Amino acid sequence: MRARQIITTVAIAGGLLIAPALPSQAAPSGGCSPQNNPVLSLKLTPALVRGNASSVVSGSFLQNACAIRNARIHVQTRALVNGKPSGIWKTFTVVTTNTNGVWKTSVAPGQNVRVRAFFSKAGAFPTTFSSVQTLLDAIRITMHPTTPGGCKIHLTGATTPTKANKKVFIQSRGPKGHFQGWTSVGSTMTHSDGTYSTSAVANCATTYNFRVFMYGDAHNAAGHSATIFGIKPQH
Repeated sequence: MRARQIITTVAIAGGLLIAPALPSQAAPSGGCSPQNNPVLSLKLTPALVRGNASSVVSGSFLQNACAIRNARIHVQTRALVNGKPSGIWKTFTVVTTNTNGVWKTSVAPGQNVRVRAFFSKAGAFPTTFSSVQTLLDAIRITMHPTTPGGCKIHLTGATTPTKANKKVFIQSRGPKGHFQGWTSVGSTMTHSDGTYSTSAVANCATTYNFRVFMYGDAHNAAGHSATIFGIKPQH
């Protein structure tokens, strides 16, 4: 996680929450009887982003369907490595619920993460955690075809985050309205800066519909480029 995203850190030890000291603030208000425990919800929109794009993280803090206002909500991420949680939870922002008990922020994770939110006990309201959600960050890979002549097709592109020395698969499909799946017709490797460049001799009498694809790794989900239709090699 980038340093700019980290505001404070909460560690879990022995199953107990160890919360950082917070600046003095007005106690939250709202809720309604009977005094059941509050519910803190969390939603990701979308739950899969590509190449450092952002997901909206939002939710509400309610007691018996009544809004809890002016509550400070800590929003946290925890890295996923090979699909398993790794390291500690890190708070990337603190937001305040509005008059409807609603809160919202966004996060650009840069890698696969778990996301949760919590409210630290204040006033009449106890410490409350949301559910834990998974946010996947897929590899963004671009593809730019050119047809330099000699019946060749030249493909170039780049990955975000940078993926060095990784295999890129060139895939072909049928024309629009006639999709019957993807067929890998070749591959190449990315350079140290995450870019790639490759050329292949094709059939000048054929029109191609290509995309490139890269498998996921320990930190990011699999990704693919947009499909480019109607690539026509030149003599």
